[in-house]
Amino acid sequence: MDEEILTLTREQLGELKKRFLHGSGVQEQSKVRISRDQMEAWLYLAEPSEGRGKYTPDELLDMLRVDGVTAGYLMPRLVAMAKKGVYQREILVARGKDVTDGNDGYYEYFFTPDDIKTGPTIREDGSVDYSSMSMLQSVKEGDALAEYHPAVAGEDGYTVVGRVLKSRLVKELQPLRGMSIERRDNTYYAKTAGKIELKNGSIDIRTVHEIPGDVDLSTGKVEFFGDITIGGSVSAGVMIRAGRNLIIEGTVESAELYAGGDIVLKRGVQGNLKGKIRARGNVYANFIEQCDVTAESNIEANYILNANVKAGSKILVNGKKGSIIGGRTFGLQGVTAYNLGNPAEIRTVIHAGYEQEVYDRYSALVEKEKEMRERLGDIVEKMEMIIKQKQFKTEAGNRNLLVLNGKKDEYFKQIDQIKKETEACTAVMDKGRGAKINAEGVTYKGVILSITGFSKQATGEIKYVTFRCTRGEIVSEPFQRPSDEEE
Repeated sequence: MDEEILTLTREQLGELKKRFLHGSGVQEQSKVRISRDQMEAWLYLAEPSEGRGKYTPDELLDMLRVDGVTAGYLMPRLVAMAKKGVYQREILVARGKDVTDGNDGYYEYFFTPDDIKTGPTIREDGSVDYSSMSMLQSVKEGDALAEYHPAVAGEDGYTVVGRVLKSRLVKELQPLRGMSIERRDNTYYAKTAGKIELKNGSIDIRTVHEIPGDVDLSTGKVEFFGDITIGGSVSAGVMIRAGRNLIIEGTVESAELYAGGDIVLKRGVQGNLKGKIRARGNVYANFIEQCDVTAESNIEANYILNANVKAGSKILVNGKKGSIIGGRTFGLQGVTAYNLGNPAEIRTVIHAGYEQEVYDRYSALVEKEKEMRERLGDIVEKMEMIIKQKQFKTEAGNRNLLVLNGKKDEYFKQIDQIKKETEACTAVMDKGRGAKINAEGVTYKGVILSITGFSKQATGEIKYVTFRCTRGEIVSEPFQRPSDEEE
């Protein structure tokens, strides 16, 4: 008997099941099954009892509603089940709707914002290829710069039991601000030709002065309020002033360079002890030789030779041949190089942290303020005496009171100025506190190391070392590569 049952077809098994149920007096029940996530409902429809006709679609809907299925009905399937008499099979008859998330508003740029200022390429030996730096990108008048794509709202979903599934709220972006741009509908256009800059949601188009070739004395002084790019080299005796960034593709001789932003010397500078470079931003150079260089931020090069270099932040000399040889190198927040000095023991001064002059100036200002306040106190006492004794009612007394009042005001002005200078000195000392000198390679004998006013001279070759100042003494420890936060 068991073997016979195993060979039954599905139809025969259904017929056998029906006969068994009817013969036993038990009526099979229709069932509704809802998925765990309530996104689907299935209907198992039992055969109608004898003498009863087929189910109607409305009856099937009533079955679903009784079990809580109130949404997402697949009506063609329900109609087919009723019409064709689909029994004893579980059929998917309701499906919920998934949430359709919308899109936040966004800008599509028709230039490449990330390429406006790209850093230099690091070579395999750790040195830097400054010729790869890019700080400017050109646009023409009328060029489309960006298009805003408004936010698109999403659509709510629902489950088969009627629970609403909310889509997330979408966000719109603020309109772009900027100089020399205009908006038409959702597209922004350039009103003038120039170099484009994207920063903090603002697009600025600035004019740039481009000189395709070399600059020499026949060119004369070069001055421009915006960016200056020079495609060739700069000869000795030339003066260049840029209101913003200055980029020079070729080499620089003993010229004078000034910039309100960064200076990029892709080949480097040989100043012949006469060159002068000043930047309110950073200075990047392949090499710096025999030149006076000052930057309010960082100075980066592959080597520095017999130069006077001063950075308001850090000095970074890159690569395994990155050496500082000769001259004086000062980094308020620290100096990092591979080698310091050379075997010939050329006098090389490396200074990190605030200079002794700053501390001396700070101390002098504190004493001066104390003196000025004492003088001010004497004047106030004299003025109080004149008022208390009513001497101001006489012509001489009143004249004396006016003179003292003038001095009082002058002393207050001087004290205010002293306080500003004192705060400036304090800011410099705070910025330079904790500065270190890092030399991954060799620190040669004779190199003078100075940190926050304290100095020592290297008495022999030292390798892989970091110098710092502790309690007025410069100590050395194993080399510590500056962290990203320090850099």
